[in-house]
Amino acid sequence: MSRLWHKLAASFRTKGWRAGAYSVFAAVTVAAMAVVANLAVSALPASVTQLDMTDERLYTLSQGTEQTLAALEKDVDIYWLVEPGQENTTMEQMLLRYAEFDRVTVTSVDPVRYPGFAAEYTDEEVTGNSLLVVCGDRSMYIPYDSVWTYSDYDMYSYYLTYYGSEYLDVFAGEGKITGAIGYVTSGELPVLYYLTGHGETGVSDEVLDAMALENIQPKSLNLLTEDAVPEDCAVLAIFGPVSDLTAREEELVEGYLAEGGQMLVTTAYTAEETPRLAGLLQRFGLEYLGGCVMEDDSRYYNYGYIDLLLPQIGSHDVTAPLTEGGYSVLMPDSQAMVLADRIPEDVTVTPLLESSLTSYLKQDLEGLTGYDRAEGDRTGSFILAAASENETTGARLIVFGSTRFMEADFSDMVSGAGSDLFLNGVNWLCRQEQGISIHPKVLAADYLTFDEGTANVLKVALTAVVPALFLAAGLVIFARRRRR
Repeated sequence: MSRLWHKLAASFRTKGWRAGAYSVFAAVTVAAMAVVANLAVSALPASVTQLDMTDERLYTLSQGTEQTLAALEKDVDIYWLVEPGQENTTMEQMLLRYAEFDRVTVTSVDPVRYPGFAAEYTDEEVTGNSLLVVCGDRSMYIPYDSVWTYSDYDMYSYYLTYYGSEYLDVFAGEGKITGAIGYVTSGELPVLYYLTGHGETGVSDEVLDAMALENIQPKSLNLLTEDAVPEDCAVLAIFGPVSDLTAREEELVEGYLAEGGQMLVTTAYTAEETPRLAGLLQRFGLEYLGGCVMEDDSRYYNYGYIDLLLPQIGSHDVTAPLTEGGYSVLMPDSQAMVLADRIPEDVTVTPLLESSLTSYLKQDLEGLTGYDRAEGDRTGSFILAAASENETTGARLIVFGSTRFMEADFSDMVSGAGSDLFLNGVNWLCRQEQGISIHPKVLAADYLTFDEGTANVLKVALTAVVPALFLAAGLVIFARRRRR
């Protein structure tokens, strides 16, 4: 027995055993390190472990959203209503980013297994991959078809007809989710009252819905039937009036602004005089000229349309997201303003959009046969949008020289920048700077909006220069082969 024990002990001292022992130890060590590394990585946030490599930065949260989530004082639950195996990848990646914040919890709920869950919060018919955002007794349902939308109806119809599938090219998930979080965690929502009774051009239901998404309640107001601007008015707006305010309305508006009110104005062309509206802008440091601005510099209008302006964008909180993203804004049929000769000492005016130095103003469009520059047209740079603030009263004013720039027909041509600019302005007036602005992510090809100069250069390059280069290369190759 002793001999057997010594023989066994000796075998453990052989070179082969030691090599095997080292191999086993190394393998165990590597496996342990892998387990520890996996545990450490799993504890890291998704923004670190799953980098957003998409061109559109689909999953990356904006600075405004991060500020909103970091400042939350209440717990928010996001319920993702989705069957296992049917998760939308983009939605999943974005929700992981929201779940990184302490006050936000994301939970998947199978609507088939728990059919009555959503009914506790909404009466709407629930679709897969939709969301419920809940805080206390307040909740908001976000249907899937409002998160993914389409900008091209013809393409949508084509895909649906021939492929039986959806054509979804705009992802608005971040704006919807952050807006819902703002709604369920807020108290009273700010109200925007828009005036009626002046032949206003008005705004579309889509624009009103977009304001509601920003947690701003739009309501109509006729000051002719009111004794004062309502006390809950956060912003007083007038969209494209074609007739002037009455003396009584002017008095009520001035009283509202004297108490630190906020006002939004979009203008529309009118042949009528509007001295009271012009006087209101004058008190905020702006001289209103009206008319319609035309561009003479091809770099500052959309190709072929001298009244469809691509203005220079000024520096302000309202415009910062657009300039940082390299966006342009289209201003159709814009009225003109300039800085007033005498700006009150306590008023600060910042031009947001300006035309070029060679633009000109058509003051009277009635009976006009052409839009070319004519004798008598005022020439120079005009303000097309401005933000103004009275430091004494705290009143704020934003005026846009067009009523249609934020509508889909024009905003979509610049990847939604017109709508963003408008909503940024509304948020600034409501002092909701954190809402400026969460831009939807466009997956489909954006419109290429060229000024006329660039378009002419491309036309010459594609129709003459490129074919000439190919022809020259072909002649050179032909000549070399003939010499052989």
